Amino acid sequence: MPRRRSVYEEDGMDMTPLIDCVFLLLVFFMVTTVFKQPYSLQVELPEATQAKVVEEKKLVASITADGRMEINRHPVTLENLEQVLLREKSGTHSLTLVVRTDKKTRHRHLLDLFEVAKRVGIEKIPLATDDHQGGD
Repeated sequence: MPRRRSVYEEDGMDMTPLIDCVFLLLVFFMVTTVFKQPYSLQVELPEATQAKVVEEKKLVASITADGRMEINRHPVTLENLEQVLLREKSGTHSLTLVVRTDKKTRHRHLLDLFEVAKRVGIEKIPLATDDHQGGD
């Protein structure tokens, strides 16, 4: 007597071998992948018995397209820039000077500021640009 087919049996492809192959490929790629550690310096930090958190206030310099400068919202000229930077640096205890410029600022003004900042001991000078136009 011929075997009767159940209503729930379907003719179709058996997916088990395909799933096995995909699993084997996954395992193969996981095993053959090289995980490199990024180059880093091994630094042994000193231990402290007391710690005091110091919040560093940053110095902010703004330069317009026509060369006018401000340090922490105080207008400065190239002649008194060094004195103002020294005063603001000692007041904020910061070694970082954030420079905000207009997109049309000439490089000459930036180079003058960088030279004076190096002279007074500023170590980091990140640049920020301001390209917002008034009526555009």
